[in-house]
Amino acid sequence: MTYIAPKAKVLAHIDRLVDWRRGLKPAPVTVEWDLSNRCVLGCQDCHFAHTHVKGPWAVKPRTLPMAFSSTGDTADVTVVVTALREMAEAGVKAIVWSGGGEPTTHGRWQEIVAAAAGYGLEQGMYTCGGLLTEASARFESEHLTWVVVSLDCKDAETYAAEKGVPAARFDDACNGARWLSGGKAAVGVSFLLHGDNWTHAQEMVLLARRLGATYTTFRPAIHAYPDLPSRCADYRGWITAALPALERISWAVDVEIDLNRFRQYLEWNGHGYSDCKGVQLNATVTPDGRVWLCPQRRGIEGSCVGDLSRESFAAVWARHPGHYHVDEGCRVMCRLHPVNQQIAALDVTPVHGAFV
Repeated sequence: MTYIAPKAKVLAHIDRLVDWRRGLKPAPVTVEWDLSNRCVLGCQDCHFAHTHVKGPWAVKPRTLPMAFSSTGDTADVTVVVTALREMAEAGVKAIVWSGGGEPTTHGRWQEIVAAAAGYGLEQGMYTCGGLLTEASARFESEHLTWVVVSLDCKDAETYAAEKGVPAARFDDACNGARWLSGGKAAVGVSFLLHGDNWTHAQEMVLLARRLGATYTTFRPAIHAYPDLPSRCADYRGWITAALPALERISWAVDVEIDLNRFRQYLEWNGHGYSDCKGVQLNATVTPDGRVWLCPQRRGIEGSCVGDLSRESFAAVWARHPGHYHVDEGCRVMCRLHPVNQQIAALDVTPVHGAFV
């Protein structure tokens, strides 16, 4: 079974793409919501370290993206619950609790998750796992469709080095993943690979299995310039050496690796399309209640659609332009890149299209 297949999932929502072409504005399929801009980790590969208001990254030197403004601290529960009801009524199918910061640093996250479940919304969460108790993990696994624990490291020593925290936090994260496993939610354990750790991928798989995970997922750690995010900022030659090993691992039924993602990062030469239309199917909300066109442009001037603390979701979505022009401010291998690749392929009028 494949849990992570953004290109294939686009095909399940052709009706919404067709409605956009007809001039309508159907609700997004998925809304990614940052409940908090606080985080207890200082991950070296964090894409949103600049948003953190508390935690290791909030006190370390960091380069802020151009035209960035703060997106708040923690979400107002009343705003979230009201908007969740409006989203469900509009046709949103699922909410992803992400970041920004770590969702479970929000003091009332369980109350919010319960509200979303009450409105019939499916839910997923990206979490560090280390703040979960056995009871809260059980609650989460009973209410969510999936949870991904971003572990990234094979042992406590590398966890401490890569995330800038005491080594004991590794055991906390592992316990979180272990407690989540065995419930209703599919549990993924995620690892970002780079030149210094890809040779340990098999050990990472074995670790995730010991924790009881449903699957292990691997992605390349993406490094781009903060002031020019469309340009790669690292050496990617390690991917050439890693691909044969990753391909062997990918045959396991409990391993999720998009090898094309690694290949595309290795050979990155731009997005290959002029308009981002993945924003038709996906929206992002930050803790201050603002809705953003692109998950990678949280807090960036010019990409805010509206403010849920001041107006309804329907009013905000009515202003959605339906696309975003791809420019040098679009990040390398952005969150919606595979979605956009599929939509761009669907937009092409084939020669002799009547012959299938």
